[in-house]
Amino acid sequence: MNRRNFLLGSTFGAAAFSSPALFWSTATGAEPELMEHGGTGRVREADVERIRQTVVMFRKLDRAQGGGDLRDTVVNHLNGVARTKLSGSYGDDVGRGLFRAVAELTELAGWLSFDSGRHALAQRYHIQALRLAQAADDRAYGAYVMANMACQAVYLGHGWEAVQLARAAQQGARGSLTHRGQALVQAMEARGHAALGDQRSCAEALSRAELNLERADGQEDPAWCQYFDKAELRHEFAHCHRDLHVPSATQEFANEAIGLRTDGYTRRCAQDTTFMAAAHLDEGELDQACAKANEALEIAVTLNSSQCNDFLREFRTRLKPYAGERVVRDFTEHAEEMYAGMAV
Repeated sequence: MNRRNFLLGSTFGAAAFSSPALFWSTATGAEPELMEHGGTGRVREADVERIRQTVVMFRKLDRAQGGGDLRDTVVNHLNGVARTKLSGSYGDDVGRGLFRAVAELTELAGWLSFDSGRHALAQRYHIQALRLAQAADDRAYGAYVMANMACQAVYLGHGWEAVQLARAAQQGARGSLTHRGQALVQAMEARGHAALGDQRSCAEALSRAELNLERADGQEDPAWCQYFDKAELRHEFAHCHRDLHVPSATQEFANEAIGLRTDGYTRRCAQDTTFMAAAHLDEGELDQACAKANEALEIAVTLNSSQCNDFLREFRTRLKPYAGERVVRDFTEHAEEMYAGMAV
């Protein structure tokens, strides 16, 4: 692994996920060549734990603030502290823990790049995170990385690839996922089916996810999937029904997701509110659509999230046929004022 220069190129391509995903899903054990024991500076379990706790902190900030402002900080930490530790000296147990922790930090850098609209860079971070998970022999975390690959693929219009990635994640996990982890991955499969317009397969995947989440209570989960609760699953239901063009269900599930949310999930609230606005527009309810979109704007301007901005931009594009309506003009003026020239 070239740790110093593995992020080259500029174009996202869903097919680029195929080879690393296939390798991961069929590989057995850790990659021995990645488990370096020599180097300067002894790495201890306490060093690994500090990286883990840093990732937990960054994840909380991401959900509350969006990825735009946080990305550079995480990348600097990855390129500085994490890279130094990888070059250090450690035994097998500490080494696997270190690779697992750095995999989480690398995946987070990918997610933040995704939420900053830097999709090609995000893709390469995700691929690198998958290799690090393989080095750590952590099948469950590898499945999570694959699920996030699927999430990015759906977002960029590659539904079929998303389904394949999510299914490969479930198969490649080889029973290592907790029920909550399974629910998370199955929800990403459902997103892929929804993007393809396959309502039946989407419903089946969501049903499996719901059943697994019901079974998750009392089971100890890794930190990376603890966020996936009932509110998050309702968000996934709303996301899927939005893509399936079922506005009544979209409104219902998005509203439930918002009602179940705890503090600290600002980006999700902005997304769900935007989904509700789009659903009202699908129903021909222009006043309600713009009212909800105004609510979403008020939330989104507190974030730096390309995802939220893209959803709102899509909503504004759909308003163009109604540009002469007073409520649309008012919303457009409000949006321009709130963003003060930002591309939304």
